[in-house]
Amino acid sequence: MIRNRSIVAYIAGMYEDYRTFKMVQVFGRKPGQLVAITSAYDAAVFLLQEWPDETGPKHLMARAIMLKCLEGGCSAAVARVAFVEAAREANIYMEAEPLRTANTGKPDPKWGKRKRG
Repeated sequence: MIRNRSIVAYIAGMYEDYRTFKMVQVFGRKPGQLVAITSAYDAAVFLLQEWPDETGPKHLMARAIMLKCLEGGCSAAVARVAFVEAAREANIYMEAEPLRTANTGKPDPKWGKRKRG
């Protein structure tokens, strides 16, 4: 199934800085499988090995950007945006749920107070 084994080995041997970024979750090949991508290196490996068979222009652009990022030609943030856009194009991007504050059981001190004017 690994079509580009030599490219992945080349990438792994060449780069020590994986260019980490904020986690992106995508659906894997198995039903219900979620994959966490946290670096340009992880994204490059996923783009080469695990990507769905149907590709589009954003997928090809993301592959080029990952290699450029790993070479130091762009930031990890740019690589993350390219990966997210490619994942959206392929319908495998998992939207992150908004973070909720923990319920402490205590009322909010601001609740019920009015400004007097």
